[in-house]
Amino acid sequence: MNFDPASHPGLNWSVARDSHLDDKVECFAVADTGNGLVALANINDDSAVITGTPGELRKLRDAFAAGQYDHLIGA
Repeated sequence: MNFDPASHPGLNWSVARDSHLDDKVECFAVADTGNGLVALANINDDSAVITGTPGELRKLRDAFAAGQYDHLIGA
């Protein structure tokens, strides 16, 4: 995947395996920043990059898994 936002250059970004929709990648990318943080980016808007600790992202993952945000994602 060719993704290299100017605000976070040189990181090794990865996307979910099921990230393609109609031959277009539509998802978030994640990368280890190398300083204890994880970067999360919208691959369709390279200015939309946030960072958080692994613990913060685990809490977000757990909230999604518990259905806390189902109303936002149409589940």
